[in-house]
Amino acid sequence: MGSSVLLRRLMLVVPVLFGMSVVSFLLIHLVPGDVVTVIAGAEIAPDSEEAQNIRRSLNLDRPLVTQYLLWILGVAQGDLGLSLISKVPVSKEILSHLPVTLVLTVMALGISVLIGIPAGVLAASRRGRISDFLLRIASLAGMAVPTFFASVTAVLFFSLFAPAVRLFNTIDFGRDAVGAVATLFLPACVLALSSASTIMRYTRGAMLEVMREQYIQTARAKGAGPMRILLRHGLRTALLPVVTASGLIAAQLISGVVVVEQVFGLPGMGQLMLSAISTRDYTLVQGTVLAVGAMVVLINLVVDLTYHFLDPRI
Repeated sequence: MGSSVLLRRLMLVVPVLFGMSVVSFLLIHLVPGDVVTVIAGAEIAPDSEEAQNIRRSLNLDRPLVTQYLLWILGVAQGDLGLSLISKVPVSKEILSHLPVTLVLTVMALGISVLIGIPAGVLAASRRGRISDFLLRIASLAGMAVPTFFASVTAVLFFSLFAPAVRLFNTIDFGRDAVGAVATLFLPACVLALSSASTIMRYTRGAMLEVMREQYIQTARAKGAGPMRILLRHGLRTALLPVVTASGLIAAQLISGVVVVEQVFGLPGMGQLMLSAISTRDYTLVQGTVLAVGAMVVLINLVVDLTYHFLDPRI
């Protein structure tokens, strides 16, 4: 993979990040209510000297374009401002919660791929048989079950029948990385339920389409075995649409993380964002929206590069 390809992909990321930064910045101006009220309380007069001082400290007395330029300059330097409620730097809050969400998302995506692709290949190779029928029914069931319902069911089941399973433990990657990953395994499996089903259906459809191609028929005519044709000739080509779907699925996983983190009590970005929204901590909401959006862009960049690796012509 040439450096020119990576450079072109990075150039495409820049306008996306710019758009996200504009949306994140405008959140503080579009939401109802006054920032001063959040900081100083409802009893403060909007035109009082204290209120004006707060607006000056947040640059809210300046033109909108100037506010954005000052804010984005701080973001470029890693300064996302202070939380209006806790007075802790927003960047520090995000860095303390980001690892949980990132690891949980990567684990869920990995589980989805490890289950979905082999299941899809098996279903395609057994088309029309009972195993194909059962796998398709299972995938439909997995896609139909809401994440919240699956999360609550998993918590109740393991609490009642397998209390030894670690559900609500403190997560500290610095002190106990193995224990943290073990705690995240069940939430990752729940999060991966729908996405694994989706990947399985994408893989099955792609494999069935590829197996009708002329070069597959030629390989059969030359005496290549079924497994060799399936895995060596068919799977690599069939993975291209699956990789594309994985990028979309990764974005869906990040949105599903909010529900899973709440049910399992995980200190991740989803829980941080909901807490910031409920307390109207606008600067923290800005930072979390920007961070989550950057995660989605980064994952899609990796997917794009993987797509190019599988087919350099693209």
